[in-house]
Amino acid sequence: MNEPRPVSTPLPVEGVFQAEGSWAQKARELDRYRWKLLRERHGRCASVMRLLRDVLVDVAVGVRAKACMNGSVVAAPCEVLLLHSAPKSMALQRKNILIDAVRKRGAHLVEAALRSPSDACAERMLARPPQSVPLRYLVYAAHAQWLVSTYTPKVLINERNGSLHAPFLRLALAARGAPLLHLAHATTLESSRRLGMNDYDYYGVFGHSSLVALQERTLRFGESTVVLLGSYLADETYDLPVAEPGLHTLLILGVGPDKEKEPGYQQTYQLLRDWAEQHSHYRVLFKRHPRSRAQFWSDAAAQLPNIELLDTQYSLADALAQASVVVNIMSNAGIEAGLAGRPVIHVNAGGDEDIFSHALFFGPQVRNVEEFSRQLQAVEQDYPGHVAKARGFADYHLVHGSQGLAKTAQLVDELLRGEDPKRHFETFTLPAAG
Repeated sequence: MNEPRPVSTPLPVEGVFQAEGSWAQKARELDRYRWKLLRERHGRCASVMRLLRDVLVDVAVGVRAKACMNGSVVAAPCEVLLLHSAPKSMALQRKNILIDAVRKRGAHLVEAALRSPSDACAERMLARPPQSVPLRYLVYAAHAQWLVSTYTPKVLINERNGSLHAPFLRLALAARGAPLLHLAHATTLESSRRLGMNDYDYYGVFGHSSLVALQERTLRFGESTVVLLGSYLADETYDLPVAEPGLHTLLILGVGPDKEKEPGYQQTYQLLRDWAEQHSHYRVLFKRHPRSRAQFWSDAAAQLPNIELLDTQYSLADALAQASVVVNIMSNAGIEAGLAGRPVIHVNAGGDEDIFSHALFFGPQVRNVEEFSRQLQAVEQDYPGHVAKARGFADYHLVHGSQGLAKTAQLVDELLRGEDPKRHFETFTLPAAG
């Protein structure tokens, strides 16, 4: 297994908040970063054309933002501002477990949602930044300033990867001596360009595998102090007793709606449905992605009595409690399955990379019905051994196990008190790259 490679020792707490620097300079740095992002995927001419298009759009939005600037802000102060990536993300209520944990420690936490440039203009959620900002970034800077001026948080928790608001949120908060904490809502193993944004005071990640993946990225914007925090979605409900191997109940973890449209994932779903049809003595549960309508599995459940589509309100921990084996296609929930001691079989008929390193623990990726049957038989023949492998899989990706929620609430509490996280957490400085 790869061990994390610390870049350097973390900054002391009194120096970690970014000084109130030049907002215009931050915009110029973003220009260079966005150019490099384009060059990663396109030739010089194509990158120039795309950059010109983006600048024209951004400037047009900036002109509108200038006209929609709000001259006054109605204060709604709080201690902790939890900033969701969008209103629809806020509506999913996936962070209620974290909200309750922070509030139980006595903190006044308020939720808000980051708004798109057009919505921020339409709703006049814009406040003039304290320094000049180029028109192309005005809407991002003004919305960040509006959020910080409205809520005046002592700690701001951000969840949106890759947001151009983040550098300006950090600047606005720095003027008040408040930190920007970015919480990873999944491992940082995928190749998404959004993970190149690194302009946070603190970056809470799941564990060592996430840290290594971030360190190995060739392009990163900004510097942060990475905190090995675990998952705020992991609590004691995952401390489940070992299942009976004769339970013969599989839990399939669904993928997001975007992936469900791709041929490789459609083939994977069909593979699993075909297997379920051939093995009617197995109970097959399907846990949908929070944003998925799960039409394929709704149809399958209507046709096959041994397939059950779980209700959207069914928690992952409750689903795992009913299962003896978990089928993971491409979901971070497979890590929680390992935490709960449920053996995992990695099934993916497409050509995607195994970013979770399933093969290190569970054997090769399954691509057909016959191989699936062989792996399931191997699990059932040595169930205790595969339970141990599942727990090892969770340890590989998570620190603090089922205490991830408690540790996250503890970190927020310590930041509110102005304490240095390195006293109780493993931290690493992650500099800009590229």
